[in-house]
Amino acid sequence: MPNGATTIENEWSMELTQNQLAAENAAEEPERVESKTAEGHFINSGEATLLLAFTGIMAGISWLLDFIPYVGWIINAVINFFVGFILFIWMTSKVARGAPKKWYKAIYYGAVGSFFGGYFGAIIYLLIQDRKVLGKVAGELGEKIEEQAKKVM
Repeated sequence: MPNGATTIENEWSMELTQNQLAAENAAEEPERVESKTAEGHFINSGEATLLLAFTGIMAGISWLLDFIPYVGWIINAVINFFVGFILFIWMTSKVARGAPKKWYKAIYYGAVGSFFGGYFGAIIYLLIQDRKVLGKVAGELGEKIEEQAKKVM
């Protein structure tokens, strides 16, 4: 009997320890999620690099195609349509995750200026807004400029 009683007590203590560890792990996980979203960045560094490289290459190709009359312009329009569509789908996923809806305007303005590297500029603008670069670089003046830019957009 004494051996049976000690094994039951051991089982209870193991269950209690496992429950405590599970409760601690459950309490830690929301903190990790909150710390990731507390940064407030919707565009991570890997995405930024790929977006800048992709839109930069497309801006260069568009620039070269502008020198070919008619056929180059048509090809340029088709390429810019597809680039804009890809960026629109990407932006839709970011807005669904909580990014400001005003960011759509940057893609629309990029489409208007797509023959002059507009999408590349739109991505740079979005990165500046996401990282709050102006506020960090220029201090109060940068924050005021950033506020005015938000009012315009």
